[in-house]
Amino acid sequence: MYMTMKKIFSILTVLAAAVLYSACSSDLDQVQEQGYLNLELSTISSTYTRATTNRPGGYQPKVIYVEVLNSENEVVASTNDFDNDADFKANPISLDPGTYTVNAHSAGWDGSGSGFDAAYYAGSTTVTITAGVKSTAHVTLTQQNVKVSVIWDKSISDNFDAATSMVSSGIGGVNPAVFIMGQDFGSAFFPVSTLTLTLDVVNKDGQGFQQVNTFDDLSARDHLIVTYKLAEAGKEGNVNVFVDDATHTYSWTIEIPRKSKISLVANEANAWSNFANLTCIATKDVTFDENGVTLQYKKANATSWTDVPVSQLTTTSAGYSYKLTGLTPSTDYIYRVIYSKDATEINSNEVSFTTEKQTALYNGGFEYWYQSSDNSAWYADENGVTYWDSSNPGSASMNRNVTTKTTSVVHGGSAAAQLASTWIVIKFAAASLYTGQFDHLVGTNGAVLNWGVPHTSRPTSLHGYLQYSPGNINRGTQPSGAPAKGDPDVCQIYCALTTSVITVDNTNMSSFPDWQTDPRVVAYGTLPASQCVNSNGSWKEFNIPLEYHSLTTKPTHLIIVCSASKYGDYFYGSDSSVLYLDDFELIYGDTPTVKQ
Repeated sequence: MYMTMKKIFSILTVLAAAVLYSACSSDLDQVQEQGYLNLELSTISSTYTRATTNRPGGYQPKVIYVEVLNSENEVVASTNDFDNDADFKANPISLDPGTYTVNAHSAGWDGSGSGFDAAYYAGSTTVTITAGVKSTAHVTLTQQNVKVSVIWDKSISDNFDAATSMVSSGIGGVNPAVFIMGQDFGSAFFPVSTLTLTLDVVNKDGQGFQQVNTFDDLSARDHLIVTYKLAEAGKEGNVNVFVDDATHTYSWTIEIPRKSKISLVANEANAWSNFANLTCIATKDVTFDENGVTLQYKKANATSWTDVPVSQLTTTSAGYSYKLTGLTPSTDYIYRVIYSKDATEINSNEVSFTTEKQTALYNGGFEYWYQSSDNSAWYADENGVTYWDSSNPGSASMNRNVTTKTTSVVHGGSAAAQLASTWIVIKFAAASLYTGQFDHLVGTNGAVLNWGVPHTSRPTSLHGYLQYSPGNINRGTQPSGAPAKGDPDVCQIYCALTTSVITVDNTNMSSFPDWQTDPRVVAYGTLPASQCVNSNGSWKEFNIPLEYHSLTTKPTHLIIVCSASKYGDYFYGSDSSVLYLDDFELIYGDTPTVKQ
């Protein structure tokens, strides 16, 4: 019944060994149920050694993220930097038996945008893990976006001041990349889509040119190399393509045309009576040779053209200008601009223009005079003509004419105009003569006058003769700027071209225009003060240049105003001043004076 101690110990030893064997067997079974995974990665694409700040957010394309996913698409292992994760690379990954997916791609960006030196790599593979077996998953990463490089040929930098090529993606929201001649940003990368390259260049003359090229059917790993160069002389630009399917390299040489971008547009002529200002807008390219430009003109009924070489033209920022002189008044002409160089022949449009008539001044010799039907006022016109008027309609109401015909003091012809200021009963009457028409008296205080007669041509000066005998000022109250009482009186002659009749009321001095600033004034000139003094009984020749406020505005009226007493509108002057006028004429020169 009873076992010996030795027997009991033997039984315990056996039991202990059995328990120990059972535990070891369980651990071994667990080991035998696991498998092991080793990872190997390789990348197929160009490598980059440049340090760049143009990548998206400092992105580094060769930093690789790796993840291992089970059949439930759960991440069971991962690393953010495979090459620098020593534990992940050195130690096999212990996994349950089954099928796994290994994904690897550039870390820190999804490759959906664009950027310089921003390649995006990705690859994937599947692996089956078997219990107790070490398996290896090899993932090959390839470039998933399109690489674009731009090369500027020396012919571009030699002929253009500036050049840019903007690369745009067909995918909305992807930023374009801009390549700039003379600046090296490296290559740009885009997600796979249609790409459009827009070239903008500016030549040495400041003229711009644009060319657009579109590239379709691009794939991941494609490298689009675009070289811009200037086409050979005499040739239109074309596109040469070299394709290397083995390396996915596409080399495009895009030639910029040397011609066909030249155009000439002749503008409307600004024609005066004996000259015309001509302008032409010129669009040029880098091959444009100024020596090929010629301006041509002729009378409308002529069969041959007269050439004006470019050396006589004025080059402007927009094109060319030329002042064509020696023309015949009231004549039809045609002009154009041509360009002829090498194989290029370009004509502008033809522009017709008519020179202005040289309208003469009516009764400038003051030969014609007539008296009104009531035998009161005298006029320096033929009966039935309204051109010249004077202060006579006012003074004649008191039986006096202060502006009259004279045959005793004459420069040319048989008559001249005599303007004699005088005192009439209660008022000082300054003698005047002007183009236009007396309107009405303002009581005994003054009058309203309508200055101006119809006139559309553009003279350059008023020429004539005067003889002046001023008395010492003895009437009225001195206005600002006038000589003092007792000093010699001064006369006045001025001429203006305007765009309307100008009505003045000498009882309201604000009604008088400022001849320098009034927008109705096209041109104005006045006799200098140094010539408005005593002529000592002799005729003096004068020439009043018209100073043009605008060289393009056409006038509608001519105003000439003459007075024996300059300040007569203020009823101030000498009642013994006499001014003689004769042989007035309008001069049509070819060099108008321009207001500064």
